[in-house]
Amino acid sequence: MMMSAGLYSIVIEGLLALLLVIAIAYCMRLDGKLKALRNGNARLLEAAKELQSSALHAQNAVAALRRSADAAGKELQLKIDEAKAVAAIPMVRDVRDMPIDPYRDAPRETSHATARANVDFTLRRRSVL
Repeated sequence: MMMSAGLYSIVIEGLLALLLVIAIAYCMRLDGKLKALRNGNARLLEAAKELQSSALHAQNAVAALRRSADAAGKELQLKIDEAKAVAAIPMVRDVRDMPIDPYRDAPRETSHATARANVDFTLRRRSVL
């Protein structure tokens, strides 16, 4: 009986050693997964910072585009106002360019000048966003 008790203890110790090896392998695998998770978190944090930086750059670019569009709109409005002022000036023709009968074309020129003066050149602003 003594011999069998020693054999049982060796078998139990072997079984415990096998369970210990399995536990060590499982811990190594778990450690690898935890490292990957930490690396993934670091990469995710880095990606979030990059996205925030890109959003800030895009916001600055949109603001710059708006300022540029406003400046262009103001410049265009000035040119339109200038064109309206020039269009409002009555046309003076050179005597050499006048036809033989100057009264024949007079009503047409007046109506043409009036039609030009009635054109609406105001800049209408439309929102892009």
